[in-house]
Amino acid sequence: MTNSVVVSVNNLHHSYGDKSVLKGLDLSLKAGRVYGFLGANGAGKTTLINLLLGRLKASQGSVEILGNRAGSAAAKAKVGAMLQIGSLPANLTVLEQLNLFASYYQSPMPVSKALRLSDLNAHENSPFSKLSGGLKQRLLFAIAIIGDPQLVFLDEPSLAMDVNARQQMWQTIRQLKAQGKTVVLTTHYMEEAEVLSDELFILNEGKIIAQGSPSELSHNMQLSEVSFACELNESELSALLPEWSWQVNEGKAATRCKAPNAMLKQAFVNGLSCDLLSVKPSSLEQTFLSLTETAEHEDKTPVNSASEKSAKEQAA
Repeated sequence: MTNSVVVSVNNLHHSYGDKSVLKGLDLSLKAGRVYGFLGANGAGKTTLINLLLGRLKASQGSVEILGNRAGSAAAKAKVGAMLQIGSLPANLTVLEQLNLFASYYQSPMPVSKALRLSDLNAHENSPFSKLSGGLKQRLLFAIAIIGDPQLVFLDEPSLAMDVNARQQMWQTIRQLKAQGKTVVLTTHYMEEAEVLSDELFILNEGKIIAQGSPSELSHNMQLSEVSFACELNESELSALLPEWSWQVNEGKAATRCKAPNAMLKQAFVNGLSCDLLSVKPSSLEQTFLSLTETAEHEDKTPVNSASEKSAKEQAA
C-alpha cells in the first residue's frame, strides 16, 4: 500500500460567513509518510484538519480519505485523531479508557499494544484525573491509534512532555510510518516538524505558500544566518547596512540573507571587522518566518494601476 494515495483534496475552499479561511487547496497525501502542516494562528490549519476529519463541510471542493468521502462511516473507520480536547472521563483509568474506545471499532489494535506504544503500561490503573499533562498526552495518543487506523492526525503530540517522553513519542511516530500508516502532524514545535516530516506544507492566510521536505524548503530559500560581534546598536547598524534587517543583542548582530558574501563585503567596506563571524544555513524556523513574511508583504503590495495600464497598452 506504500505510495498509494490516502488523502485527496481538490480545490478546497471554506468560509465562515464572509471570511474566506481556505482558498483553493490541493493535496495528495500518500501511505507510509509523515506530513507536517505549519502556519501561524489563523492560517487555516485547524479548519483544514476539521475538513479532513469530516467535522466541517467544505464550502467548495472535495476531500476523500482512501476513496471515501471525509466524515463518512467508511472514512471514520480508517482514521484516528489526537486533538487538544478538554478532558476525558475523570474517574476512568487508562486501561478502562482504552477498553472503552477500542469497543467502538470492529478490528481495534490490542490494548496491550496501544499501552506499549504510548509507554503507559506503568500507569494503566491510574485514573485520568491523576495523570500529569504529559501522561494525558500519551493517553490521547493511545486513543488515536487504538482503532489501528491507516491515517493518524496528531495535533501537538509532544505538548507538555519532557525530553525523554518526547523522544519516545517521536520514535513511536516513526514506527507508525514504518507500518505504512500516514501521519498528519500539526505543531508549533519546529524541531518536531523538522525531524519527523517527510514533507511540509506551510499555510498562510488560507493558502499553501510552500511545500517540500525540510531540507528542500531551506535550500530553495537559499537563506543563511549570519552573526558577528558588533558594538553598534540596531539603528546604527541598519544605517550602515540598510538592505538587511538586523537584530543586535548583547553585542552580537544577526541577520538572514541570501547573499552573505555580498553583505559581508559591504560590512567590511563600512569598516566593520565582523569578529566572531558565523555563517550557517537557515533553520526551519527562520525559513518559515521568511516565507510567511514574504507572502504577507506580497499580499499587501499595492497594484500600480498606472504601470499596469501602460503595460497593457504596450502589449496591445
